[in-house]
Amino acid sequence: MNSFSFFMPTRVFVGSGCVKENAALFGELGKKAFVISYKIPGRFYAMEDVADVLAQHGIDHIVEDEIEENPCVETIVRVAKKGLEAGCDFLIAVGGGGPIDAAKAVGILMNNPEIDPYDMFTNEKLKGLPMIAVPTTAGTGAEVAHWSVITRFDTQTKQAIKPWVHPVYAFLDANYLMSMPLRLTRATALDALGHCIESYVSTASNPYSRGLCETGFRLFAKTTDALRKGEFTLETREYQMVISLLGGMANNQTGTCLPHGMSYALTHNKHIPHGLACALLEGEYLRIFKNKELVTHIVNECGFKDVDEFADFIAEVLKDIKLDVTYEELEGYAREFAEQKHRFARHPEPAGYDEVLQIYTRSLLR
Repeated sequence: MNSFSFFMPTRVFVGSGCVKENAALFGELGKKAFVISYKIPGRFYAMEDVADVLAQHGIDHIVEDEIEENPCVETIVRVAKKGLEAGCDFLIAVGGGGPIDAAKAVGILMNNPEIDPYDMFTNEKLKGLPMIAVPTTAGTGAEVAHWSVITRFDTQTKQAIKPWVHPVYAFLDANYLMSMPLRLTRATALDALGHCIESYVSTASNPYSRGLCETGFRLFAKTTDALRKGEFTLETREYQMVISLLGGMANNQTGTCLPHGMSYALTHNKHIPHGLACALLEGEYLRIFKNKELVTHIVNECGFKDVDEFADFIAEVLKDIKLDVTYEELEGYAREFAEQKHRFARHPEPAGYDEVLQIYTRSLLR
């Protein structure tokens, strides 16, 4: 067995009402909270619960609810300035991967106001302000993973900041998922599964991370009918939230593999949401593997007889996604990706431009 380490410092609370049941913890991290989120149609129950808890304990706070889907450096700078001017000393991220990733980066700039914002991408020693994560989607696992991926317009791509930023606490209440639209539900569910798949096959995996992924696979098998029909019970939402949690924990140890890196071109150039961009590529990703035994084990655990049935499932639940892309554009994406040799470091088999182009074309030119 190869040597490995396992690090997951976030304390996680899972269950209905977990925010209010643990209200006292919100007062441990500081005196004035900076709540970072986005706007959603209808009632935002998670934000209401957080506001009630802060009011209950007399914790002053301000709210930033203009975080875009793929937060950019300019947004991070603007929001950090707002938090500094208000005198906030800890953060609460409420929402999906966008607000949580943004809060991590904002915390870095607020705690290090003298740095150039782009130092976030090179200086791994920077520390952020303490934060709490309250996820309202079930895809990224950002509430436990250290990653924070930010859009860079200067390089026309997305990039993870260097410092590892973990929320101190994460509160997972599946009730917050009940009003998620079907498209978002499918995208985030497949994103979470993608974390499990890519972590499982990664050369950086270890017995602990693979155990998390296998549990995620078996839970996913319990959700496939709901994803097909578009009908979700609270129990199904709980499964989805735990799959996302497990995927985030595993991804925290291993990082991701080809589909996640390849998705950045789609997100940046075609404005496809992150979860959908990753999901579109997962089925064809498994088809490039020469180790069919490994792939068969994964898809069997997910409830499918073979990789073809799995890929067909991906295509079925994403059939309404229309992407206007040409073969020539995909050639360009594949060339650019293949030049980034570090992207292949965790893929367990030899791969390069040809495999990347195959995944792109077979996934997107159906």
